[in-house]
Amino acid sequence: MASFTYQRQVAAPPATVFEVLTDHRRYTKITPLRKAELEREGEPAPNGVGAIRVLTAVGPPMREEVLAYEPAKRFSYKLLSGLPVRDHVGTVELTPEGSGTRVVYAVRTTPTLPLLGGAFLIGIKFGIKQLLGGVAKESERRAANG
Repeated sequence: MASFTYQRQVAAPPATVFEVLTDHRRYTKITPLRKAELEREGEPAPNGVGAIRVLTAVGPPMREEVLAYEPAKRFSYKLLSGLPVRDHVGTVELTPEGSGTRVVYAVRTTPTLPLLGGAFLIGIKFGIKQLLGGVAKESERRAANG
């Protein structure tokens, strides 16, 4: 099993960051993803618990199911398919800090290809950094425009 955590300050309130983070359909506008769709809506609709999102960058699409959806506080998902890993869970915690938000993105995963596992972890880390960068930029844009 492998795990890693990223932390980032975002100059926007937690509610704005959460809104951007959980708006899966707009990921193509803030990340290099080519396609982002909801296979199934969750509760609350559309992006809440039970939602299944399908994200395509390169290769087979990644299917993820939303496990936790606590507006302005916490979001969690598990990977259902699309990468050579198992038991992959990502959790994002949002905490107000000053006039912005501290974002902590933690991942726990187990590569299933022993010789290539390290390469896939590098790819996963890169993708998450890009997602966080896009979420931060869009959140800050929205906060600045009121």
